[in-house]
Amino acid sequence: METTVHWNSYGHVLAERLRSLRAARGVSQGHLAELAGLSRNVISNLERNETSAGSSSDPRLSTIYRLAKALSVPPFVLLPGAHRHVDAVCVSHESEISAQWPTCPEDTARYSDYFLALGERGDTPEFALD
Repeated sequence: METTVHWNSYGHVLAERLRSLRAARGVSQGHLAELAGLSRNVISNLERNETSAGSSSDPRLSTIYRLAKALSVPPFVLLPGAHRHVDAVCVSHESEISAQWPTCPEDTARYSDYFLALGERGDTPEFALD
């Protein structure tokens, strides 16, 4: 008997992770969009797990990689269930990620005020390590 996969549950976990990482970095949706070369609407839709048509978001792989680069995280940090077999429902297991990530203080640090104010797409981020 085939199990039905609830794909929108994966979108909800992606939304939680994206919103959490963006907040941890101290970046607005608009600034993250600039850093990633995406529109603010894309960021907003992903964080709500909803498209402008009202369906569950289904980002392109390039979008995930752009966001990972802009947030200075490995792509698997954004991808729910990337380290296990696909299940019927995706549940957020943050502790599973921490076993492999973060690996250094910069992984979870806020961007520096200078980078937040003047950082542009392609810039190497500076971190506020206190």
